[in-house]
Amino acid sequence: MKVEDWERLAKVYAKEVCDIFMRDRGKVISRWLRAQGLLGGRKAALDIGCGIGSFFRKYGRYFSHKTGTDHSARMLHYAARRCRSQPEIAWRRADVLALPAELRASADLVVCSNVITFVSLPDCRRALRQVRRAARPGGRVLLIIPSLESHHAMLAPASGRRRRHHAATAVVRRDERMQRFFTEAGCTQLAAGAGLRDIKVRKVWYPWSDEGYARAPRGHEPPWDWLVTGRR
Repeated sequence: MKVEDWERLAKVYAKEVCDIFMRDRGKVISRWLRAQGLLGGRKAALDIGCGIGSFFRKYGRYFSHKTGTDHSARMLHYAARRCRSQPEIAWRRADVLALPAELRASADLVVCSNVITFVSLPDCRRALRQVRRAARPGGRVLLIIPSLESHHAMLAPASGRRRRHHAATAVVRRDERMQRFFTEAGCTQLAAGAGLRDIKVRKVWYPWSDEGYARAPRGHEPPWDWLVTGRR
C-alpha cells in the first residue's frame, strides 16, 4: 500500500483493520511481554508503523521512553489523540524502509505490527533489517505478520477444502488491497535473514467477526496472525 492509501484508511482504521493488540483473544502478546520482563516501567519502546497507536494505548504505561513512527501524518494525528493520556510519547513521521539514523539502536523493544506486508519480497527483507537495527544490542523485536495458513483456513468453511502451503510466502488480496502473507516457516526464514536471534513464532488468535463471520464455524480454529519475536 502507498502512503496515500494509509492516509485514506486512517479515519476508519479501527473499524476496517484487525487491531491485534486490542483483539488478542489468548493474551499471547501480553504474556510474552511479561515473560521477557518488558512490563517493568523502565524500558524504551519504539513502535514502527504505529498506525493509530494501539500498542501504546494498551501497553504504553509500562515503558519509560516511547516513540511511535508512521509514514502517514493522519495516522499519527489519530494515534496522538487516542493516546493523549500518555503525552510523553514522541510521534515521528518516518518510513520503515528508510528510518532516521537517530532511531538506530534506540529501544529495548521494537514493535512492528502488520507492516512487513509489502508485495515486494525484497522490500519486506529490507524493512525488517531496518527494524532490527532500531533495537539496542540484545534488545527484543516483536513482529505481527499476516498468516498465510490462516488466510487459507478462512476459505475452508465455505469451500470445504483445506489448501496446502507450497510456498513460504504469497501475495493475497484482502479488502481490495494486495498484501504479502507468510507461513510459519516463512516467518522464521524472514527473521533469520534479517539477522535476528532466538526467533520464536506463535499464533495470536483474533475474533471470527474480523473475518466477516457472524459466528464461529463449528470445528474450525479461530483466525490468527503470527507473533514473531527475536533478539538483536
